[in-house]
Amino acid sequence: VHTHYVKVQRQIAVKESLFLRPLHPPIVVVPVDGWTSVSQKAVRFALSISREVQVVHVEAEGADGFARDWVEEVERPARTLSLPVPELVILPSPYRFVIQPILEHVLAVERQHENRIVAVVIPNLVERRWYHAFLHNQHGKLLAALLLIKGDRRIVIVNVPWYLDE
Repeated sequence: VHTHYVKVQRQIAVKESLFLRPLHPPIVVVPVDGWTSVSQKAVRFALSISREVQVVHVEAEGADGFARDWVEEVERPARTLSLPVPELVILPSPYRFVIQPILEHVLAVERQHENRIVAVVIPNLVERRWYHAFLHNQHGKLLAALLLIKGDRRIVIVNVPWYLDE
């Protein structure tokens, strides 16, 4: 146990000054399954920490409603107010897989931007009762776990909670 702690301490010890490298805002990726108050809160938070925001939506074949809603709900209001418009990234998924396309996209963004932090802002429903968690998908938690396993030190995961009423 002691040897483990010594190895960990060696790896996490500060090796350079905090300001040795320039500070840049992160590239932010926000996976959303639809345009709701939950996803809206996550996108608003993402825009507060960076001007480079990608909103990622996975679509099954034949579904095209999200892009149409995006123009009405996000693009037009943002342009009217002279605010930055997040980039909409639609990922096709012929078999309704959701996690894998998002995971691959985030890892590709990380590879493309070698000197930048990639923040993944995950909208989450917070249920008041523990057993309500079984009634909602847990894609956000699974995505966060896979990013921790497959990602690099430059991936940061931020959970944005939406608390459900009774």
